[in-house]
Amino acid sequence: MKKKLVLGAVLATVMATGTAFASPVHPDGLGIGILWGGNAGWGRNSSFNAGNVALSLKLPAVPVFWGINLGFGNHWFSIGVQGDVYILGSELLPTLSWFLGLGGYVNFTTGTGNYNDWAHIGLGARLPIGLTWQPVSIFELFLNLAPSLGIHIHTRGDGNVGLGGGIGGELGLRVWL
Repeated sequence: MKKKLVLGAVLATVMATGTAFASPVHPDGLGIGILWGGNAGWGRNSSFNAGNVALSLKLPAVPVFWGINLGFGNHWFSIGVQGDVYILGSELLPTLSWFLGLGGYVNFTTGTGNYNDWAHIGLGARLPIGLTWQPVSIFELFLNLAPSLGIHIHTRGDGNVGLGGGIGGELGLRVWL
């Protein structure tokens, strides 16, 4: 038990400094961009969703690449956040690199339909793997696939809690300042 406590404290300290999980293929400055993505889900997340647009954000000295989305339609509203830490990666060509990361997501959607109100909350883990292309140092184009697994709670239908997941894909453009 004491070894696990010490290991946990060391890991938390290293992660807090941001140096242990610095992205192997990305600059360390401020990265702001836009990403477009979709998801094919299974289980409690069984749906196909294409066309999500999100803000892509990477803060200096923080090892997390954020995706923040907000969506709405005639009868629904959605907000979600995902965060990934890129732990492996290397250069394939002078301006093309690959990466593998670990991350998480949380999302909330609510709406009305079929004469009743409903809500969905999802929380889980993701495993992004992708390519990044930086033709010049301030512009980055990236593409990734991110299998996910999480807990999803629905209030419509039977209202149960269950496992859900899927494979998401994202295409984005980031500007490094």
